[in-house]
Amino acid sequence: MRAASARLAARDVFRDRDLTDDDFSLSQLNTHLGALSAAVTNGPGFAVLRGLPVDELSEHESLVLIRGVAAQLGRIATQSRDGQLIRHVRAGGHTLGDGRVRGHQTAERLWFHTDGADAALLLCLRAADRGGLSRVASAAAVHNAMLADAPDLVAELYQPFHFHMAGGNIPGGPPTFISPIFCVHREQFSTRFVRHTLLETQKITGVPLSSRALAAFDLLDEVAERLACDMELQPGDLQIVHNHCVLHSRTAYTDSDPRLARHLLRCWISLPAGDRRPGAVERGLRGGWLTDDLQRVAASTWTPPSVPAGPAGGSA
Repeated sequence: MRAASARLAARDVFRDRDLTDDDFSLSQLNTHLGALSAAVTNGPGFAVLRGLPVDELSEHESLVLIRGVAAQLGRIATQSRDGQLIRHVRAGGHTLGDGRVRGHQTAERLWFHTDGADAALLLCLRAADRGGLSRVASAAAVHNAMLADAPDLVAELYQPFHFHMAGGNIPGGPPTFISPIFCVHREQFSTRFVRHTLLETQKITGVPLSSRALAAFDLLDEVAERLACDMELQPGDLQIVHNHCVLHSRTAYTDSDPRLARHLLRCWISLPAGDRRPGAVERGLRGGWLTDDLQRVAASTWTPPSVPAGPAGGSA
């Protein structure tokens, strides 16, 4: 790893999309990464690799490590409009709700959600003093449990929703992209769900969500809480989650010493498997943040959300 880090010292691991698995020396992890990929693609949709020696690595070496793993598993995806490929997951004193703050920048409890692109990788450098548990739940299991209790609310989640782009839209372009939460495409089920983004859309568009939609969000979160598998990521743990198949969340956390605060690195990747959701926007989201060209294409058919016919809901 140190040799790879030295070779890449002059390359921008945060934004250089041209780095491939040939640029990294991870042959000793090939067997483990093969098992990791199989579990995520064809198994439960998530996996954790433990024991990576992050305590022996500099921060730059850890950045090279997660980029190398990402290159082995799929195609690196962008996480912001300016093309960042790695994000530091650590609290910066922000809170959700202002329309531009993203969950990884806070220490708050996160609702169950999916990230952009096909899969998300998290490399733990430091754990929190208290809290910060990672939680995962099978989206299909959540869907089926909801179907048994409230099929009308499940049907609601197959309708198109407006997702706020959190400041990542092109100047003058629509502030949202449109996608259903549940979807079946090519006989494959998938989900896209980011509750705080959906709630923020109401403020941006001025159109409230329906009471039925909010009830569906509540039920989804309630069922995911009940079915969740919890894990405490420790330094050296690498987690990968398939966003189309698995909902994930995090409990709130606190740190007594800001210098030793919880710190993870995150990459998004597109997996070799085919599209699981239809349309140009969905295909673009597999690569992370929507490119300006794709946003222009989406803008040509964009329509604002409609006012609910019945009693409206409100921000939760």
